[in-house]
Amino acid sequence: MKKVNLIELINKLQPSEYSTESEVLKKHCIDWRGEYQGKSNLIIFPKSVKKVSEILNFCQKKSIAVVPQGGNTGLVGGGVPTKSGNEIIINLSNLNKIRNIDLIGNSVTVEGGCILDIIKNKLEKYNLEFPLSMGSRGNCQIGGNIATNAGGLNVIKYGTIRQNILGIEAVLPDGKIYNSLKNVKKNNTGFDLKHLLIGSEGTLGIITAATIQLFPLPKEKVVLWASFKDFTKVLGFYKNINNRFKDLITSFEFMNKESIEVLEKHECKIVNLKKNQCYCLVEFSNFQKINDFNDFIFSKIDFKNLDTDDLILSKSESENKKLWNYRESIPLAERKENFIIPHDISIPLTNISKFVEKTTTSIKRFLNGSKIINFGHLGDNNLHFNVLIEKQKNLSRKSICRSVNKIVFDNVKIHGGAISAEHGIGQLRKSELKRNKKVLELNKMKDIKKIFDPQNILNPGKIF
Repeated sequence: MKKVNLIELINKLQPSEYSTESEVLKKHCIDWRGEYQGKSNLIIFPKSVKKVSEILNFCQKKSIAVVPQGGNTGLVGGGVPTKSGNEIIINLSNLNKIRNIDLIGNSVTVEGGCILDIIKNKLEKYNLEFPLSMGSRGNCQIGGNIATNAGGLNVIKYGTIRQNILGIEAVLPDGKIYNSLKNVKKNNTGFDLKHLLIGSEGTLGIITAATIQLFPLPKEKVVLWASFKDFTKVLGFYKNINNRFKDLITSFEFMNKESIEVLEKHECKIVNLKKNQCYCLVEFSNFQKINDFNDFIFSKIDFKNLDTDDLILSKSESENKKLWNYRESIPLAERKENFIIPHDISIPLTNISKFVEKTTTSIKRFLNGSKIINFGHLGDNNLHFNVLIEKQKNLSRKSICRSVNKIVFDNVKIHGGAISAEHGIGQLRKSELKRNKKVLELNKMKDIKKIFDPQNILNPGKIF
């Protein structure tokens, strides 16, 4: 980046809208896991959509690369600059207004920098539920959630964020503002450009606002915790519970023994729950104000075919939070391990047991002593298949990662899955995307990128 261009850009900004201080830049140039650390000489905090437009228009004319950034809670390095130092960062934290709450159409229009938890808390006052929830909700921003097509904990009930977006406002690489904040569920008027922006990871445009479908707030919630001797019984439990409670289930989470062991090692102890090989957490929501909801759930469970060693039904909101804390604290515990190779995959439920068995066997054969930390949103096929390496032998980290990734992703392909379920591609999965995506699909994706961003100024080095 030419210094003269940087100075000219800074002259277009108010002092409160940018920073060149190394300490400020440092925390915005590293991802949440600490795996990716880049460089940048300038971070901008625009306070209006018009300002974003002016910045991008200038950057395209001067060929300045831009990294759009939200809460920077991503796990694939998509929201941080590369090591080249040639990119500026546009952070949307100042675009954080809730523009409108539609109490008739049950929707909300929010700006891209709004923190997810703030939106959810605001809507609760109107007895409305925002459809997205995840462990990082206190820090992640809705623009980033949309740009990565976030899944989270409630996909089984509400779907991914894509399925709930009614309209989008975004600034394109040339500075033009695409405004399609329609509040209609049906819009059959040709190509729907918002679906290209959703999940594009900041490579096609910067999402500045969105109109999102809302749902009635549940009257109450109950959490069921169960444990099993093996994964096959977990799948039987899922089928049993899903058949009986499908419309009431908001989350169905799975954790294996190793994930609980790393949780207890670094974060918290499991209290009053029987130790086993596999665990499930199921959340039921009462949308009909059923009297004695706990008793209702308990009475409908088919205990004869349940095949569980331990089953606990929460009796209060504090118990709900305690059980959820076990599941949500696993990623925090993983961060404290020295060497973990993460995988965010999806596998058809009919094949998932075979995938886990075959892949685990292959990895342990390759590197004896490694542990598989399995947990995830089983209700929507999403499995975090993370490999904990405790003994490296004489192999380098790079060599181990390459071999383990090949085992995992080869088996994902064999079993009809996807190499990324919810985290996206970013910097982490570029090579795997190239190997696992069909040539036709990949070429069409590149063609779309060229149409939107012919000079490749938006988030270069991500996805492709």
